[in-house]
Amino acid sequence: MLKPKQYVVELFAAMALYGLLLVGANMVERATDPHGPVKLLLNLVPMIGVLVAAWVILRHLWRMDELQRRIQFHAISLSFIGTALITFGWGFAEGGGAPHLRAFAVWPIMGALWGLGVAVASRRYR
Repeated sequence: MLKPKQYVVELFAAMALYGLLLVGANMVERATDPHGPVKLLLNLVPMIGVLVAAWVILRHLWRMDELQRRIQFHAISLSFIGTALITFGWGFAEGGGAPHLRAFAVWPIMGALWGLGVAVASRRYR
């Protein structure tokens, strides 16, 4: 059964975990100045929170009814295609002098397009 309030609480907790791990890992890195594999592992620690958030989102999608899943499918499709077009086009633009697009910019693009896709698909099924 779909419980939106439970989803919001779980997602907020996952993002709080991510934030704590990010701050903690940064503090440890500054205090210890690690090198090599230790530095790499320390920088990957916040991914634990991201993986928990991904699990929460997937569980929420699995609990949706057919109409909600259809709306999400349309939104995710728009997000996937839009992100691919923007990042691919930006890659060509870099050859023409545009600044480098860091990988950290991809998720905000994808998330914004997903939100836009939900709004568009929701209106379509009213």
